Amino acid sequence: MIDRLSIASCISHENRVKFFRPVARASYAACCWALSAAAALAAPVIINQPFSARPGDVISLQGSGFGAAPHVYMKPLKQLIPTVLATKTADDGTVVVQAPKAALFDVYEVWITNGATTSNHVLLNAPKPMHFDNAEIAPGAHFRIFGRNLYVNNIPPTVTLVDVATKAPAIATVTTSTSSAYSLDVTPSLGVIPGHSYQVNVSNGYASTLSAASIVAHASGTDHFLIGQPWAYDFVYQDGPGYQAGVKGTNQADHHVFNVRTDPSLAILAKGDGVTNDGAAIQGAINTAAAHRGVVYLPAGTYNIGSVRVDLKPGVVLQGESASNTKIIFGPAAPAGFIVDTGGMSGFADLTIQNVDLSSNPITNIGTWGQPISKFFIQRVNWNLGSGAPIFLKGDRIAILNSTFTQAINYQTGSVAQKTGGLGPLYFSQLSNLQFKNNTIKWATNQNSMNDLVNAIIENNHFTRSASDTIVAGPAQASWTFPFTNQPVVAGETVSRVDGRQLSINFGKNVVVQNNLFDVSDGVLIVNHNDGETILNEAGGQDMREDWGIVTTANSISVTDNSKCSGSGSGACAWMVYPNSMLVIISGAGAGQWRHITAHVGNTFTVDAPFDVAPAAGDRFSIAVPTYENAIISNNTATGNPVGIAMYHGAYLNVAVTGNQLTNNGGIYLMAEQQLSSTRSEPGLDATRNMEINGNTLTNTTGAWPSYIALGYLMINPSSFWGRNVMGAEIRNNSIAARTGTPYYFFAEGYQAFSFYQAYPAAYVEQQGGAFFGTVFQGNSCANCTVNYSLGTGATDTTIWNAATSNSPGVTSTFLKDTPMLGSGAAASIRTLVGHD
Repeated sequence: MIDRLSIASCISHENRVKFFRPVARASYAACCWALSAAAALAAPVIINQPFSARPGDVISLQGSGFGAAPHVYMKPLKQLIPTVLATKTADDGTVVVQAPKAALFDVYEVWITNGATTSNHVLLNAPKPMHFDNAEIAPGAHFRIFGRNLYVNNIPPTVTLVDVATKAPAIATVTTSTSSAYSLDVTPSLGVIPGHSYQVNVSNGYASTLSAASIVAHASGTDHFLIGQPWAYDFVYQDGPGYQAGVKGTNQADHHVFNVRTDPSLAILAKGDGVTNDGAAIQGAINTAAAHRGVVYLPAGTYNIGSVRVDLKPGVVLQGESASNTKIIFGPAAPAGFIVDTGGMSGFADLTIQNVDLSSNPITNIGTWGQPISKFFIQRVNWNLGSGAPIFLKGDRIAILNSTFTQAINYQTGSVAQKTGGLGPLYFSQLSNLQFKNNTIKWATNQNSMNDLVNAIIENNHFTRSASDTIVAGPAQASWTFPFTNQPVVAGETVSRVDGRQLSINFGKNVVVQNNLFDVSDGVLIVNHNDGETILNEAGGQDMREDWGIVTTANSISVTDNSKCSGSGSGACAWMVYPNSMLVIISGAGAGQWRHITAHVGNTFTVDAPFDVAPAAGDRFSIAVPTYENAIISNNTATGNPVGIAMYHGAYLNVAVTGNQLTNNGGIYLMAEQQLSSTRSEPGLDATRNMEINGNTLTNTTGAWPSYIALGYLMINPSSFWGRNVMGAEIRNNSIAARTGTPYYFFAEGYQAFSFYQAYPAAYVEQQGGAFFGTVFQGNSCANCTVNYSLGTGATDTTIWNAATSNSPGVTSTFLKDTPMLGSGAAASIRTLVGHD
């Protein structure tokens, strides 16, 4: 059947009927002829497209049914007649075009015809509000909306809050000076109703979009502790009018502030002299305050709690006069430290807290008994962890602000005598609505771990890793080798004692990491492990949360695979499905479709939205919890680390890495993996969609660590490409300044997209397939790079456009090196296009 919209496109050109979508005059005859000549072709479907495109940008589209010679149309919304875009490269599932340089910036409507039928229409540059920085909004209290294309081309955006229940609108004010394409700073009007949920309707001046996510309104209140969150209005921080200290018959129900040294209602008073053990007095004050909710106040002084473990009850804030004047010390013996109870509404403010132990005793700085807490904060606190365990937190609505955390070399989980083990200062797990802002973190051992984050902002912090945790190699290190070079560690040589990163995030949804500073103190890191990442995200180890399958049957909202499992859902056939698991079609006509799994019964998976193209029998799919979903990593500054921003072995959906400054700090990479283990103990089939790496500056002046931006693919098994894994990655307007002679570490210097074959002794199966489809390198510069661009087997329909290269005197370079993968004798990349305009 001939597609009716295609007929309309041809007719509308002659009749100028605005109801139809017209095509350009030059293509009219070809279009109408093709309808009659090739009506049997399947309808094209655009499945993946970039969020944004400016005039002159190369645009990569993925889908199916494009045909051998697709026509791509682009129509700015303010323009009646579309433009036919010249095709740069194309096959049935990928087409690469370029927006005209002379076009006006607008929201661009794009569609494809294959000579017989017309695809769906997609919009580029439309606003995409995705998530919020607060769990709640309140009248007059600003919050931020994160997403894409929110503030573009200097046109002031507008935001309307739409009541989910009543659809009534409420006006909000946007502060443009603190907004960008990725975030809007918004202040709701007084018209929002507490308890009602609101979606946001964002207009960027060209189009408007209603968010899928909603946010609940909170009543106005006083943010006494300056948390910046409406939930903080609910803290009780002052005595009520009925309480008068020391007066007989006073209303104790109005008693909310308990001075640990003077309050007459406390059975034990603290001394604050640094010698007397004040643990019982502080715990007693907390217990009393918990009955009323309120503040346990510690005047200026030093409070020694020795080996007491203080239990911070719900509804209680432990507050000092200031971090300069009020100090709590504990240790050196266990079980000293603090436990935060479940129940909510607690925190620490205006204190210095110090674990005096430096012998790695098992002292808990903060723990939660492994249970989630809620509405908890640390504000203006200087916390010296000594050599104790990290700050461990789990729960919802957590704010850690304007504080300092320091930690000594430690051997937690290891042996002091043998100098093994060690944990970093921060260990967060299963946190939602996290605000980690304006903090300073200084440590030497291992890494800061923040795992399973949902709605997290990590912003304006200063992370400093000390290079002092080293060991002089002896017989126990005889088997150690330096990474990549495989050079053995020589006895007497000083090397890093344990591995470590600055910040490790595994599994993050709606995560923003921006405006942070990462650096190194106390010398140069001597890394003898495959580590040293500044910001690492991975789904490695034993917590893979991935699986894979082959479609037996499917319909518009479900997929069944009976080929591997009996359907019992137990034992060796149990599918690895977790909260937030997504089903990703990676082969066939529907490759590139991502859907959240809403139900799993036996071997059948139901998804949250209908497929654009229903999977067919034999199509392959991946099941994965995205290691990043809706993530922004922007404007961070880093120096002295071996690797910059690493995304290793995971599924990535909607990730922007933009505006980061890496100086002598390694590179940026995405490393996907194909490991379809027959034992299914560690399966991995990584997929990526809407990855953009834009406007980053990487500079190598010392020659210690290479600067690069790289896409890599590890083919472990089977010995052929299993599907379309990385679709439409955009690498634009980045700058690399390399240094000749820099040793290889993870990648060489320059821009790269190639595969690593690790399936030996199995022979690579040549099938002219790939892992990367439609990658765009545009407007990047590479100075003193030995090889500017390295491509290889697995890279398909790659475009290198408007690349700039320059070399210092005496430096020579190769612009493009295209190498077959180990075991492959065929041409390396497929349909690579290099050009300028």
